[in-house]
Amino acid sequence: MKIEHWGVRDGIRLARTVGKELSNPSQYSSEEFIIAGESALKKFPNEWVIHYSLADKYQELGYYAEGIKATQECFKIRPKDISSAYALASAYNLLTRAAWTEKEDEASKVFNALFPDLDKMDKRYSQAGLDRTGLAVETAAVQAIRWFEHCLTMKTDLNSKNQINQHLNTLYKRFPNLKL
Repeated sequence: MKIEHWGVRDGIRLARTVGKELSNPSQYSSEEFIIAGESALKKFPNEWVIHYSLADKYQELGYYAEGIKATQECFKIRPKDISSAYALASAYNLLTRAAWTEKEDEASKVFNALFPDLDKMDKRYSQAGLDRTGLAVETAAVQAIRWFEHCLTMKTDLNSKNQINQHLNTLYKRFPNLKL
């Protein structure tokens, strides 16, 4: 589950920017969306919803390094928007999957087989993202923790706070030496 706070206005902006780049705006693949989104960014480089949507599609395909760059742009454009901070925290959190145990990795393979259309849960994608960003897994964990904690300082509802705390607890269990 993601914290999403973009509404009708952002949806219209997405349709008017990326939608115009798609050959069939009502049916497209993640790859087609990325090509259209990157093209739209050349015309609208500061359009938050394009960066946000691209981050989602990058991560969906396992392009975690690109997802981090897109979420960093989201935060630059809308630093007070919890969706930006949460997306950035989540992008770093995806990289921490490289530290999954063999048992967790096996569970992710079962998950991928049962739900092939959902997020790619494979620690190899996370390791590739770490390699492309030059980060160590502990550094990615520190960044994820930092950004999730930042989210808790922002205005949000109780369900979102619980979700953020769940992510933090998981990170602290996986990386106990990072607990402040």
